[in-house]
Amino acid sequence: MAVFFQPVFSKLIFFSVIYILTHLMKSQEKSRKQYDKSVFLLALIPLSSVFIMFTFISIGEAFPLSPSLDWMMTAGAVLLLTSNLLMFGMNQYHQKKNEEFTQMQLLLQQESDRAQYYEMLLMQNENQRILIHDIKKHLQSIAMLNEQREHDKIDAYIRQLILSSNLKEASRLCDHELLNSILCRYMQQCIKGRITFHADIRKRTVDFIASNDLTSLFCNLLDNAIEAAGIVPNSFIEINTSKREKTPFVVITVINSCRTNPFLSKGRQLCTQKSDKRRHGFGLKSIRKTVQKYHGNMQMYYNNDTFTFHTIITLKQCITERTSLTIH
Repeated sequence: MAVFFQPVFSKLIFFSVIYILTHLMKSQEKSRKQYDKSVFLLALIPLSSVFIMFTFISIGEAFPLSPSLDWMMTAGAVLLLTSNLLMFGMNQYHQKKNEEFTQMQLLLQQESDRAQYYEMLLMQNENQRILIHDIKKHLQSIAMLNEQREHDKIDAYIRQLILSSNLKEASRLCDHELLNSILCRYMQQCIKGRITFHADIRKRTVDFIASNDLTSLFCNLLDNAIEAAGIVPNSFIEINTSKREKTPFVVITVINSCRTNPFLSKGRQLCTQKSDKRRHGFGLKSIRKTVQKYHGNMQMYYNNDTFTFHTIITLKQCITERTSLTIH
């Protein structure tokens, strides 16, 4: 029995140590990639297996065992090692599948943003063609008003044409293609909800952020802003990005109208207006994960005088990331 127990026991100890060290090394790399901390609970399984093996060895040394019971305990030890290996493999498999699913969802979100952006461009071009087609009729109307010396009406007519959205250039809120499509999509939501939307995205301030992180960060920020501003009359949303001079830090600021202070009196936790309370908080958790990944920090506060909610995020642009951008 000892011939079988010693190699199995040594492999279990080796497996337990390797498993714990592997996840400790992963936790040190969380700045680049986020891992579920619950995987450390799985370390109890190999540790429990080591304890069971100690028990088997103690029983074998304390009491004489029949050959059949000896083989049964040996087979149990081998099965215990096999179950640990299968558990480890299944855990890695499920982690990989979850990461692939998350990446697929983000890619679908990005494609949806781009599709809506290009649909908006097509609609805007179509409206411009219609306006150009009708420009002769507008000039005839202005000429009639001029003959009647209705100068005030002429001024109002011309101002209405100039301010028409059909004469505006194609929506270009920033130089980053993906972020521009995201902002345009939310701008359309704000127009439908009668929310004033303003974006000031400085050039090359978000180029170092990966596409999936960019989607998660800005979509969740704007979802929360629209949720809060949508129930306020004459509401607005402002989003800005800027780079601090001579530093690797980029500052993202979101200011939105908010009727009441969203912080609860206890614990300074945010409350939600969503009907499904169980789904509350996932967007904020996603934002915090992205901020931690880029060695940043986030501050949120409510201004009672202006009835506005402020979110200030600082992200650090790593030197290696800037170098890779320059090479590309």
